[in-house]
Amino acid sequence: MEKHTEEVDLFYVLKKLKNVYLGWLARGYHAVQFLKKYWIALAIMIVAGHFAGKFWQQSQRPKRQAVMIVQNNFGSSSYVYDAVEILNIKCKQIDETFLEQLGLNTETPEILDIVIEPVVSVNDLLKVSEPNDRNIDTYISRIDIEEDLMVSEIFYPQYHYHKITVTTNTPDSRVLDKILAYLNSNENFNTIKEVVIAETDLRIERNNKTIELIDALFSEYSGKNEAEAVVSNDLNIPTIRINNTNLHQLVEKKTELIAENEELMTERTKYGSIVAVVNSPRLVMTAEFLDKKGTLIPIGLLLVFFGFFWLKGLYLKGKKHASAA
Repeated sequence: MEKHTEEVDLFYVLKKLKNVYLGWLARGYHAVQFLKKYWIALAIMIVAGHFAGKFWQQSQRPKRQAVMIVQNNFGSSSYVYDAVEILNIKCKQIDETFLEQLGLNTETPEILDIVIEPVVSVNDLLKVSEPNDRNIDTYISRIDIEEDLMVSEIFYPQYHYHKITVTTNTPDSRVLDKILAYLNSNENFNTIKEVVIAETDLRIERNNKTIELIDALFSEYSGKNEAEAVVSNDLNIPTIRINNTNLHQLVEKKTELIAENEELMTERTKYGSIVAVVNSPRLVMTAEFLDKKGTLIPIGLLLVFFGFFWLKGLYLKGKKHASAA
């Protein structure tokens, strides 16, 4: 009896599989018949839609994008982020007065979108933190859990570099110069810039004189070949005595000053503006899916065409069942 039941179940399964197979064959046959009947209309929609999409795409100005890696000097990060946000809003609103002041086109917006975000670096956070600051260890341990933590606004001023992404519809790279001119036009930070540059130059000069003093001290010591040498100077630095016990300290100090001057002179080259660009940005055409109108329009037409017949089929089935009821 059990064997007979198993044979019946197997027969039922095979019958079901056969019905499914025949059902797919029937659907394939109807699909082929449908294509044979409407192939001319389908071909016209594909070809006409393709050329219409190409024409539409060529009539529009293609989007271009550039990425500027910048350094915000003189503690200006908060100002720069606010200024970029304001610029983005004004461009989307097409504020003619604002755009005209920047030398931007007031009829056709040149800037479609502009965003700024930090170039996240844990090293930048460590440089400004105290050696025993446990908060940094806490932040680092939470990076994998909370990815947005490191791009929080509270850390913006701590990051050395930032990325400004500009989306435009013009091939003229001068639009980037106009953006930088706008960001660098703040009078308050330009005043701070002059002060910081003067202080940096003075610091480099003082370090160089201290290095010269240390060199003179060693020359005095080696020339006399005595156990102790004394050098005084006119830099308002207390008289220094050199002996065998503090030679290594002077060497370390000189090395430290040389390294500091190298860093200061490197940064000094970027102090010509509030926002300094450290890369070579170029406008490149973007390839977004929605820009491929030569493909999207034929697909859309085909979906509408097949959708019409699908809805028609549903309607006829509903009508048939309603009549039978």
